Amino acid sequence: MAANRTLILDCGASRTALCAFSRQGQRLRLDHYAAVTFPAQAGGEDNWLAHTQAALPALQARLKLAGPVVLVLPAHLALTKLIKTPRVEPAQREKIIRFEAEQSIPYALDDVVWDSAIAAENPREFEMLLVAAKLEAVEPLCAAVQAAGLEPRLILPSPLATLAAFRLAQPAATEPALVLNLGSRSTTLLLTEGPRFAARTLALGGQALTQQIAANQDCEPEEAERIKLSAHNRSLTADALATHATRLAQEITRTVLHFRRQGGLENPVRLILTGGGAGLAGLGEALAEKLKVPVGRLDALGAVELAAGAARNDAAAAALSLTDLVGAAVTQLRPGHPVLNLLPPALRQQEGRRRRQPWLAAAAVLAVAALLPPLVHYRTVAVIAGVKTAAIERELAPWREREARNRAALQQLAALKEQIAELQGIQDRRSGWLSLLADLQDRLVRVEDVWLEQLAIASAPGAPIRLAVSGRMLDKTNPLAKVSPETYRRVQALLASLVDSPFVAGIEAERFDNGQPGILKFDCVLVADPARPL
Repeated sequence: MAANRTLILDCGASRTALCAFSRQGQRLRLDHYAAVTFPAQAGGEDNWLAHTQAALPALQARLKLAGPVVLVLPAHLALTKLIKTPRVEPAQREKIIRFEAEQSIPYALDDVVWDSAIAAENPREFEMLLVAAKLEAVEPLCAAVQAAGLEPRLILPSPLATLAAFRLAQPAATEPALVLNLGSRSTTLLLTEGPRFAARTLALGGQALTQQIAANQDCEPEEAERIKLSAHNRSLTADALATHATRLAQEITRTVLHFRRQGGLENPVRLILTGGGAGLAGLGEALAEKLKVPVGRLDALGAVELAAGAARNDAAAAALSLTDLVGAAVTQLRPGHPVLNLLPPALRQQEGRRRRQPWLAAAAVLAVAALLPPLVHYRTVAVIAGVKTAAIERELAPWREREARNRAALQQLAALKEQIAELQGIQDRRSGWLSLLADLQDRLVRVEDVWLEQLAIASAPGAPIRLAVSGRMLDKTNPLAKVSPETYRRVQALLASLVDSPFVAGIEAERFDNGQPGILKFDCVLVADPARPL
């Protein structure tokens, strides 16, 4: 979703500019503008950073702006390469791009910040614009921006800002066109053909022309800069301008030929100048004569509404220098343009967390909102269920009391049954002994001439009952001699009849003693039947 307001900071090689843009419908408006220009010798990288750091507090003092800001990185700090990747899955394409970055960037990837954007595509492959910048230049710049009260959200390389400004100013352009952004330290060559584009940065800027003017005028570079800036409406030194135009024409010819071979782009049918160097009188005509194509200027500010605050700071007077500022604002307020981000990894992670925070907060709110109706519903259901449960409990209370009384009575009944069973067992055992003794007496009477001398329990408590029995049988036919075999048979018949007793399960340990004349002594163990307890 497009934002409605954005801050743009153009960190140029010889000028730092801060602008505030807003979106009014489909039209952009420049609300605030302020710029600080450096002296010509500030073109070196070290001096550039120092001058930029010094310019930021001055810009903030004039505009008093704060919040997220998009930085436009000058072209001389960015390395641009065009690479091709096959049309594969995004994850695989990322691996290929990283491999190409390792091959194309002449520094260790840990020492630079890099990103890529699609420059052209066809059914077989993508053409990617790969851009890298040294961390040692980007990190101090971000620290200075933060110290000035601004929050870096995106670092956009100058070529993509120039592309967005060109497409804003000439939205209907489809024929091949070459845009030259002439800066103080470098020149950006941007070849566009419909949605396709290719970019290259030349280490050939306005300072080269300044040095030539200084040599021809035999003056210091500061004086040459004054001469150049005050001569917009008249020709500068003819030799210096011709030399500069020749070098530019040669680089343009070589670059276009390279773009044709690599990406299949056509020769440009027109040349469009922008940037601070585009205002040099006679440069356009010299390039048109050498390249044989019409030359014009890019008026990006003409597609933007100028607010009163910006007009007071003479934004219109610096229209050609505002191209990248306008283009960077277009990428933020009218999405759809190619964008890449050269923020250092640490700031990029912070930005990722910051972007996720509103979504996380919205998700939390939605989660709470989604849970509220079910919570209210189930709370109402719980209240109704509680009322019904209380009514049912009141009705069930007498029945629960009666059930408790019945349960207590049943417990008492079970205890009584146990007592009755125990007493019945005692009674059965008592009657069992009487029945056993009566049965033994009956069997002894039937045998005759036999009596029992001992009857004792011979088992441990809890074990099956065993009865040790000792008795004697009289042999009346041989009272003075050893007992006869007939007496043995009678005793064995007696023991056999005891086995048939319902109270006896078996007989063990039978022993006989005929040592006494006329009497046979016998011993045995009766095993009681468990079914007839004793």
